[in-house]
Amino acid sequence: MNLLILLAGAGCTAKSDITCGEGTHLVDGVCLIDDTTSAADTNATTTDDTGDAPADDTGDTETNDDDNTGDIDTDDTGTGPTDDTSPPVTGTGWPDRFFAPFVDATAYPIQKLGDVTATTSVDRYQLGFIVDATGSACDASWGTYYTIETGPSSWGSAGEEFLYDEISRVRDAGGDVLVSFGGAANTPLAAACGDVTSLTAQYRRVVDTLSLTHIDFDVEGYWVADAASLQRRAQAAAALQSELAAAGEPLAIWLTLPVLPSGLTPDGVAAVEAMLEAGVVLAGVNIMAMDYGDGAAPDPDGQMGAYAVEALESLHAQLSVSYAGEGMSDAALWARTGVTPMIGLNDVTTETFYLSDAEVLLNFAQKKGIGQLSMWSLNRDHPCPEQTWVGLDCSSTPDQTGAYQFSEVFSGFE
Repeated sequence: MNLLILLAGAGCTAKSDITCGEGTHLVDGVCLIDDTTSAADTNATTTDDTGDAPADDTGDTETNDDDNTGDIDTDDTGTGPTDDTSPPVTGTGWPDRFFAPFVDATAYPIQKLGDVTATTSVDRYQLGFIVDATGSACDASWGTYYTIETGPSSWGSAGEEFLYDEISRVRDAGGDVLVSFGGAANTPLAAACGDVTSLTAQYRRVVDTLSLTHIDFDVEGYWVADAASLQRRAQAAAALQSELAAAGEPLAIWLTLPVLPSGLTPDGVAAVEAMLEAGVVLAGVNIMAMDYGDGAAPDPDGQMGAYAVEALESLHAQLSVSYAGEGMSDAALWARTGVTPMIGLNDVTTETFYLSDAEVLLNFAQKKGIGQLSMWSLNRDHPCPEQTWVGLDCSSTPDQTGAYQFSEVFSGFE
């Protein structure tokens, strides 16, 4: 990744002439639901700096290089969605600030989110990733493996178990999910769909099927620098947000991007600018605070929390340029920032994000009032202290001794 160049005088502004639907009101450029705290709301996966599109689909987290994230079956019996299921259960609203860990939704077996919500303090999740089914079909899918209408599933002792049943369990308990489009692996819909209209329709298909009020676009690897898909994504996101706002259904949109301690790369800044110029009202920009490389983050052991804080401060400075002229307060700018560390051992294996780093980041996030705290990933929030390689289902860090310890630390965010 490249070092940041601040685009002074970029001339890009967020749109402020938004008309909110019935039952909502406008605050700092975001339509908020009257009877909740806010309507405004990552999976980082391994990338390289070769300029090639990411080829793997393992769900590993973002690698930043040093020289340069249908209906829902409301029954939880494990029988899965059917044609005559009730309409999807909707969430109960989102707070102004939230913790929502990323979930690799296509990993096998599926994550039992209902159980996690019942036994921990976690009640919101970011599910990834929605990509094109074939690379050229303009057909939304879960990681190319599952259709949008049925969703991911796996086999357990009671038979086939469906992720959509788990979403309903979370919502029944008062929680909710947001869904992330993109990631490092496979082809994003913004590249596979040849026009804004068809792309908007695919985004709307996912939002309607899952009754979403929050979505995320995770843009990384090759696609951060792909101008055509950046523009198409931005225009489709603006169209979708406008359509839903007109129907009284505000949609919060987050943008997840790679970062260095010095901030977003020039390509990352351009991705933000593209969204704002298209008229998207961003809930915020979420940075993948991980895999920096020794050149960008020397001697990282014991400093990954501090480096994440530095990256957030750099992002805040960049957003102050992007939103210049909007009259936005410092607190409102901080509320438009989010951060996602990779817990435990990172893909750059000199970097380990310890529980103590989580405490450092949590304290800063609380102090500044950032909008979103996340992590990659819930799947990895399990101990395997003797493991010396990066796993998909555990953290490979010696200080984690129990399941969901990172989640419990970050759940203190409010």
